[in-house]
Amino acid sequence: MKTIAWMLCLFFCSLATAQETADISAAQNNTVFASAVELFAQGKYQTVIDELKEIEQKFSQSKGVSRQLLGFVAYWKGICYNRSQDYPGAIESFDRALSHDYSPLDLNYEYGQALFASEKLAEARIQFRESLKKKFKRGVSLYYIAFISKELGQNNKAFTFFRAIEKLEEGEAFEVRQAAEMQIGDIYLEQVEKRIDAFRTVETYVIPQYERALALNPDSPLGPVIREKIVKLQRKYDLVLFQLRNGRPALIPPYFLRIAQEFGQDTNVTFSPAETTISKSKQASAYSRTDVVGRYTFYVDNYFSIAPEFRANLTHYFNRVPEIYRNDNYLLAPAIRTAYEHTFRKKPASFLVDYDFSEARRDVNAREEFDFNSRTHAFMVGERFNFFSSGESVARLRYRILDSFLSDSDSTSTSFVFEQVMSLGSTTLLFYGSYDMMRVKNEAFDTNALTFRTDLILPRFEDWFTPSLALSLTSTDPINNRSARGRELLLNPSVRLSRTFAQRWRSNLKYEYQRNKSDDKSNFDFTKSIYAVEFEYLF
Repeated sequence: MKTIAWMLCLFFCSLATAQETADISAAQNNTVFASAVELFAQGKYQTVIDELKEIEQKFSQSKGVSRQLLGFVAYWKGICYNRSQDYPGAIESFDRALSHDYSPLDLNYEYGQALFASEKLAEARIQFRESLKKKFKRGVSLYYIAFISKELGQNNKAFTFFRAIEKLEEGEAFEVRQAAEMQIGDIYLEQVEKRIDAFRTVETYVIPQYERALALNPDSPLGPVIREKIVKLQRKYDLVLFQLRNGRPALIPPYFLRIAQEFGQDTNVTFSPAETTISKSKQASAYSRTDVVGRYTFYVDNYFSIAPEFRANLTHYFNRVPEIYRNDNYLLAPAIRTAYEHTFRKKPASFLVDYDFSEARRDVNAREEFDFNSRTHAFMVGERFNFFSSGESVARLRYRILDSFLSDSDSTSTSFVFEQVMSLGSTTLLFYGSYDMMRVKNEAFDTNALTFRTDLILPRFEDWFTPSLALSLTSTDPINNRSARGRELLLNPSVRLSRTFAQRWRSNLKYEYQRNKSDDKSNFDFTKSIYAVEFEYLF
């Protein structure tokens, strides 16, 4: 930690040296210094030093040279030594400049940097105090004073100066505000760890202080350092559950929020309100879909989790003919997901129990008003386990009750589901299979369906986007109406190109094709394509 703090101070030092001094800029008007000014502008500091030494030697042979001019030469040499990281040379030169009563606005600051880099802390603090009095780079000067006080064991004085940075204007404090807030957290930690009830104070004062520092600029180079401090304390004092009893990692953070906005083009708008017939417009329309999903996972000790979840989405079609806009809809879907952690074959496993509720409203009567469309209750029990070395497996049994706005379309469904993740280096394969038995109030629409889906998530391409491909096949057996519909087959390939930016934002380009082949052409046979762009915010 001490190494990081010293690196920060030296980083501020490097920022400061990029500033051109007014005195050196003005020296170009003096023919004696013309060559040195040009070399200095080119960054040839050692050559400038040699040039200034020759000028200094000439001045020493002339009785008419003022102390002010000799002080300026010494100061300029000190600047060049600083930028060449020759700190002993810089210290000697700045000291000579002061002995000639030459003290421009930035001299004490530059002198303080040279002394600090040479670990002459007490002397450096004096120079930074002088810089502060001159109101030169007050934010960084205060930071140096505070940090040096902390290094000298004067925590109360250090705390006062770190806090003083908060009172500066944003422009003066910007460079050091986050580092100062982190240092205050370090001071808190050093004080509270001596106490018996340290874990309470760490949770109440220290971690919130680090979080305050992180919030100033989460994406700064200092951000990962602060996060590491927070996680280290959480682990040390058991303030956050990091691992469940079977070794499965807990979710950190325990919350999840996804907000997505999609704009697309549907070549054949379809809707399945009762899941017995498919309503086809045979017309294309652009559409907008807004989707929000939120979840928070609570852990009971280290073996049981319960996660309330909520989802809402709204779909609007821009082609405002009745056959299209009757498909405008919104969905509200809360859920409760639970898991009991245990082991299977000495590997982490989870027994899953979920309840899902959803209510969909749609413009079923083409009045440009949302009416009741359907309501479902779904119950699921399952097991997540590690049978294959390549990744996790999930087996589920799901039972769903659907209440439709058409009473004859009320139904129940029983599903057996198996999912498998396979990690192949930087490529991931997802397999999904289900057998669904739907029983409808009107028995003519009873079906058994078998679905297979494979997703292939490829590695990022040229550090630009992440491609994923999917293919789904569903074979549907209309067990009481085979003569009219025959065995149906739904082919559903899709492709997605995803790009993450600004950490929490993601954009997706999507294409999806659907071809449902049925002998009942008017009610169940259709073809469609969907082109879309989606923007997501993940928190």
